[in-house]
Amino acid sequence: MDTTIRRGMAAELLGTFAVVYFSAGAVCVNFLTATGTTPSPLHAQQPGLIGVALAQGLTLAAALAVTVKVSGGFLNPAITLMLWVFNRLDNRRTVLFLFAQLAGAVIAGACLRFTFADTVLHEARMGTPHLNPLTFGSTRAAGAIVAGTTVELLLTFFLVFAIFGATWGSVDPERAALPAGLMLVAGTVVAGPITGACTNPARWFGTVIWEQLLPEQANPWGDTFVFLAGPILGALLAGLVLHRFLFAGMAESSQPKPLAGAVPAKLPVGLAKKK
Repeated sequence: MDTTIRRGMAAELLGTFAVVYFSAGAVCVNFLTATGTTPSPLHAQQPGLIGVALAQGLTLAAALAVTVKVSGGFLNPAITLMLWVFNRLDNRRTVLFLFAQLAGAVIAGACLRFTFADTVLHEARMGTPHLNPLTFGSTRAAGAIVAGTTVELLLTFFLVFAIFGATWGSVDPERAALPAGLMLVAGTVVAGPITGACTNPARWFGTVIWEQLLPEQANPWGDTFVFLAGPILGALLAGLVLHRFLFAGMAESSQPKPLAGAVPAKLPVGLAKKK
């Protein structure tokens, strides 16, 4: 394994760890500061929906800005798979990056397990994105699964749209960080009470795998389809729109500077053809 791929894997692992740990941690803190009926100093420190949205968006923006020149800053299995489907990542890099992303997510979940008490983790469901029963009534109903999947598809579509659209024709791939972070903040404000605004299978998987180990925890796998199919289909749809419509036929002279290990093509940064 060459040095470039090793560094890329390390960047993807650390970046995904940050995304999962701080995003899920903010959800746990929100429950921690809301528990109990007796007023306490913790109640005044509740971040609320806006706080959780800022935590998710700012963490993604920071992690993306740091990792984008090392690995491409994917930090999301849905984006990695989209690049592979459109022949922008080779098989080896795709598999290794997926492994690094999932490993970083699982390690982040393990650290959360030791950060908060079981009572908080149980109440917050480890900060795992789930369909909200208060929104859908029954989260196992077909209508709830379809609605949740659609929400996650739309959120991921516009997140990918923001990331790659913002860097088109730019020699500075870090430009993707702010639009991506802002889009996730907005998406969390809208969809946080509906699905948790996941947009990233690693964000869900890294905590759900530990959630099942909590004492007396309900089955956490009932809405698995939402958090796998929604982000993956949303990323694929965004790649299709970018590749076949918005940036199709653009002049080669307007190509952005390629990311680590990539070769420029008629696509925004991160959608460059594989070697």
